[in-house]
Amino acid sequence: MSTSLSACATVDAPGQGAHGPAVADNPDPLESVNRPIFHLNMGFWDYVLHPVTMGYRAVTPKVFREGVSNVFNNAGTPYIFINDFLQGRGRQGMEDLSRFLVNSIFGLGGLFDVANKLDLPPHDNGFGVTLGVWGVPQGPYLVLPFYGPSSVRNLPAIAMSIFTGPAYYITSAPAQYALTGMGVVDTGNSERENIRMVQDAVNPYVFMRNAWEQHEQYLISGGEVSKSQLLEGLGPLPEPAAAPAASGANTAPATPAPAQGRQNP
Repeated sequence: MSTSLSACATVDAPGQGAHGPAVADNPDPLESVNRPIFHLNMGFWDYVLHPVTMGYRAVTPKVFREGVSNVFNNAGTPYIFINDFLQGRGRQGMEDLSRFLVNSIFGLGGLFDVANKLDLPPHDNGFGVTLGVWGVPQGPYLVLPFYGPSSVRNLPAIAMSIFTGPAYYITSAPAQYALTGMGVVDTGNSERENIRMVQDAVNPYVFMRNAWEQHEQYLISGGEVSKSQLLEGLGPLPEPAAAPAASGANTAPATPAPAQGRQNP
């Protein structure tokens, strides 16, 4: 259900991968399957996760919820810095590794975000981004049940995120279920505004697909967005308003002089 829209940036046209279109003729060949799964996920949010999230917010103070989010974010940092190094982004990898060590040691296992006060901001990354950096095409866009937007290229990333997560190494099944369930509730609490943004869109399915693909390309490019890409989609700038005529001045519009080399029509 996590939409990952907070860092969304327009980089390429929807459906394009790091090295060209994911699918040349149809950017969403699995749309007939994706749309029902998308509506299933939205129904799961509306009737299950959202009520649970609201109950969670009602019975827990804000400082508790922030501490829980900090712990889960810190636990997911190894997955991020491993992919930083796999992509050859050593500086970002060292920043994320330092962030993990600082919060784990001085932040009591990540309960407190000490690293943020030391100018070590969090980054977003994943194995699908790593494959994109090394030229693997995106492939068809996918919507996975109870997971959200993805692609064929991102399927191995799901397995890697499981193997690098703390729940995988807990031997007690009840503890695994409790930790996983708490993580789902925390994700719902963190992403509720993004999910609401999707649901309020004119076409929620297309909005989520485009936002996810653009965000993926933003991560693959390392956050590099050219000026032309930033201005892409913007209409022409409005003409400046004419200054009001001075009192008593002639208000009749002046006839512009013909341009040099052209005949006056």
